Amino acid sequence: MTLKLQASLRKDLGKKASHVRAAGKIPAVLYGHKIENANLEVDYVAFEKALKAAGESTLVDLAIDGQAPVKTIISDVQVEAGKGRIIHADFHQVNMKEKIHAHIALKFVGESKVVKEDGGMVVHSISELEVKGLPNDLVHEIEVDISVLKAFGDVITIKDLKLPNGLEIVHHESEDIVALAAEPKEEKIEEVAAPAPAEGEAPAEGEGAAPAEGETKE
Repeated sequence: MTLKLQASLRKDLGKKASHVRAAGKIPAVLYGHKIENANLEVDYVAFEKALKAAGESTLVDLAIDGQAPVKTIISDVQVEAGKGRIIHADFHQVNMKEKIHAHIALKFVGESKVVKEDGGMVVHSISELEVKGLPNDLVHEIEVDISVLKAFGDVITIKDLKLPNGLEIVHHESEDIVALAAEPKEEKIEEVAAPAPAEGEAPAEGEGAAPAEGETKE
């Protein structure tokens, strides 16, 4: 799958990035092997849609000022802290004949017996993978079927994943755990002890105080 996105060269680099954003654009940079970096701006809404569909592992045909599109991936996105608004993006122009590294999200699908029938939970230890492969072999996400987790302690490891042809996982061992079927956590109720009376202070009534002379303790 390849997505299309329009961009424009930022000719006035003296203009503050905040002004670009105020106009509904995102400042961006295009870089790649044996090409000169280019400062760009892209429409915020269009980029947000492309990012949602492509992530950082799907090809984007980036057309700059109406020229023939170049093959890129979205390699980095900066988000404003506390607001979640995109404030900058990096595009990596790729060579379709050279393998590249990319991060692909894991999508957990199916239903586990330990959750449905036994009240347990599935713990996700890894949420994305770094892979190496040709740009055309990259995918948006890799599905992980958790229905194979049928008893507490069952695990899904790296070697259990079904990868698209041409992709190689890097920085993980075959036995690394991706997901684990765990027992439900028990809630501990702590008893709060009554505070001890200060030295020389009589215990409060009902807390073991001795009856006064002539009185009977009910």
